[in-house]
Order: sequence, then C-alpha cells, then structure tokens
Amino acid sequence: MPNLGVAAIIVCSLLKVSSAGDILVQTNEDQCTAFTSCTSCITQGVCTWCITKSLCTRQQCGNDNIIYPKNSQALLTGAEFCPRIVESPERIFKHSQVHIFVVKLTQIYVYMAFTPWQCKIRVGDQDFEIKGILLGDSVYCDAFEMKNESDQAYIEGNVKVLWNFKKAFDGSLSFKICRCDLEPNCLACTKNKSK
Repeated sequence: MPNLGVAAIIVCSLLKVSSAGDILVQTNEDQCTAFTSCTSCITQGVCTWCITKSLCTRQQCGNDNIIYPKNSQALLTGAEFCPRIVESPERIFKHSQVHIFVVKLTQIYVYMAFTPWQCKIRVGDQDFEIKGILLGDSVYCDAFEMKNESDQAYIEGNVKVLWNFKKAFDGSLSFKICRCDLEPNCLACTKNKSK
C-alpha cells in the first residue's frame, strides 16, 4: 500500500458529502455555510444559495439551481428569489383551541411541489412537527391544538414550513396563545363570548 502522506489527509478532510449526495469541497474560507436562510445568505454579497440543497456557500452549488447576490450577472439575483413565507399579522389563539394553519408562500420552485411537506410549530421552547400539504401557493398544516401550559397569560409561538422534510422556507408566522383564566380580556377569549 503506497504512503499517501499529509496531502491526502488534508484533501480527505476537506471533502464532505451533502444531503443531496454531492461531494463538496469544504475550505476554511467558506464562511457562507454559517448562514441557514436564503435571505441572510444572499445579503452577504459574496455567498450564493443552492436552492435544491438548501445551502449557503461560496460558488459550490455544483449543478444545483442557484440564487446569486443582487449585483451579479445571473438570472436569479437577490433575496426576492428566495423561497419564503409571505408575511402576515400575528394571530392570537386561546388555550385548547384547535387550528389549521394556512401558510402562504412565495418563490415555490416546481420540484419542491413533489416533495413531502411539514409544518414546524414552536410553542415557547417546544417544537412540534406535523404534516402539511401544498395546495397552490399555500401549505395547509394538520390540525394543531394550541396549548399554553405555562403560568403566564400569554406564550409566543411560530410556524415554519419545511419541504423535503428538513429544508425550511425563510421566515415564519408568529402567534400567541392566551389563557382566558389569567387574561379574560384576551381578544381570543372575548371574541367567542360575544357570539
């Protein structure tokens, strides 16, 4: 067996296999991989977003669809091409209310539509992943029971959308869950009493 030496060890340590199966060269110079959202990646000015891999890198997307920084000479340039959740006002729910979140998206690329969809719901410091389905430009999450089991009148939460099980769209929907026994004037509590 030949002695490969230090150079072979260095080369091997710089290679990694992505979740899509591609071999990527990882160098210390690629600080872009620290960014986990398309928008934060693209606004750096030197990083590119690999759409299919859902990865921020410096020119290492291979044959992936790529979003480039704003001033690049390319078809997809700037954060407006990033897959993201359309902003909407914060909602308020009462404890034990069951809700089906409908999350409107923009920049859905065709191949995404044929992958599994999930909704990642965070309530306080707990995460829940539930099934979702893409219909048109919105993801419909399975019914979810809002629970505020804290000793606070309100607890905050948000909903993120994942495609292909683990690849997140930028942004989230924010909400609060109130306990009517601690805050009887909560809008979600008084709304049902007036009917």
